[in-house]
Amino acid sequence: MILLNLFWSFFKIGFLAFGGGYGALSLIQDQIVNVNKWIGIEEFLTLISISQMTPGPIAINSATFIGYRIAGVQGSILATIGVVLPSVFWIFLILKILKILSKWIDTAEVFNALRLGIIALILSATLRIGIESINSVFTIVTAVSAFYILYKFKLSVIWIVFGTGILGVFWSFFLPL
Repeated sequence: MILLNLFWSFFKIGFLAFGGGYGALSLIQDQIVNVNKWIGIEEFLTLISISQMTPGPIAINSATFIGYRIAGVQGSILATIGVVLPSVFWIFLILKILKILSKWIDTAEVFNALRLGIIALILSATLRIGIESINSVFTIVTAVSAFYILYKFKLSVIWIVFGTGILGVFWSFFLPL
C-alpha cells in the first residue's frame, strides 16, 4: 500500500507541477510534509538543499530520495516514475493543442500568460520555504546577502551555495548558539 501511495503522491505532484522544480516545491512540501507526514519541515528543508546540490531536477531528486527513505529501491523507482510520467502526458497534450490552436491564435501570447502563473508558483514556494528557514538574525543576514550578491554581481549559484555552506559550517563550529 505504501508503494501505491508513494506513486500516487508523486504522480499528483508531477501532474500539477507547472513551472519546473521551483514551482513544484509547494506541492512537494504539501504532499510529503503536510498530507503524508513522511518527513518533518526541518528534514524537508535539508532535502531541498541536497536536491539543489545534486545534478538533476528538484522534483525527481525529491521523489527518488523520499521513495528510497520510505520504501527502499522499489519506493525510489515508483516515486520517480510517478513524478515523471505526467510530464510525458502534458507534453503530448500541449503539442496537440498548440498544433490545433496555432491556426487561429498567437501561441506566444499563451506562453506569456502561463509565465504569470508559474511566477506565482515560484513566489509561493519561496515564501513558504523562506519563512520556515529564517530562524535567526544569522539566517536573515545570510539570505539577504546571498540575494544581493546574486542580483548585483550575477555570481553563479554554485558559488552562493558553496559560500553559504562554508559560512554555515563556520557559524555552527565557531559561534554555536
